[in-house]
Amino acid sequence: MTTAVITNSLATRARQFWAAVKLGWAIESNWTDPFVFLTYQIIRPLFGTLILVVMYRVIRGATSDPMTFAQIFVGNAFFILVLQSILIIGLIVFEDRERYEMFRYIYLSPIGLGSYMLARGTSHIAATSASIILTLALGVFGFGVEMHLGWSELPYFLATLSLGVIATLAMGLILASATMLLAHHGQSAPEGVAGVLFLVSGVVFQVDILPGFVAEVGRWLPWTYWLEGTRHVLLGAPFNTSLAGMSDSAILMRLVLLTAAISVVAALCLRVAERIAVSRGKIDEKTDH
Repeated sequence: MTTAVITNSLATRARQFWAAVKLGWAIESNWTDPFVFLTYQIIRPLFGTLILVVMYRVIRGATSDPMTFAQIFVGNAFFILVLQSILIIGLIVFEDRERYEMFRYIYLSPIGLGSYMLARGTSHIAATSASIILTLALGVFGFGVEMHLGWSELPYFLATLSLGVIATLAMGLILASATMLLAHHGQSAPEGVAGVLFLVSGVVFQVDILPGFVAEVGRWLPWTYWLEGTRHVLLGAPFNTSLAGMSDSAILMRLVLLTAAISVVAALCLRVAERIAVSRGKIDEKTDH
């Protein structure tokens, strides 16, 4: 009997989560045709990558190093997922509270705010994945980036990718928790945080060239190790000098610990923010005067 109850509860949760994922997809695509939406989702990051390619080729010119270019290209391609997902989850509060005025009903619904936000982020990650795949394909066939991923390396790649996604969703929840307590002008916070992560996580700059304190911050972020592990698998070479001596297993273990830590922080932040928002009437407060 207990097993049946647990199974039914999990099935109900799964249906609620899937419904929120589909709702997130519809909202992000503005209820347009899926093909049109995916085309837009793919083209926008591709042009952003092309800007980076032009900048690198112009600055480095004839002295450009193929491996350095490949490392920067791969880092930027996978960070598309982080950038887009953090922006979407971080702005959910403003969108549902100020624009659709549905935030109070989501709070009272069985799915709860946390699961709803995670579902919205999951739907966007699914759309962003196509951008990453095509960006990597452009690097291989358009710019000569040499990547390899053998069957033996696939489990490691999937593990690092999964942990990177979890860490990204957790950061999105932290930002959503903060914006729950902010007025409408606070909607620039997710974009600012995404920009900081782009700088200090070793996306296009080595963590080692950053000023001392900033470099230490970068070494305590899960995305630094996610991108480093991804580069190890796809390119066979380290990017950050200070992490060059770490084995793949050491990178994965550090990524596991940091992802677990940020996930716990996200859960605590959401719980505290919900209590404060309810007590101060911010669940249904309109702030876009």
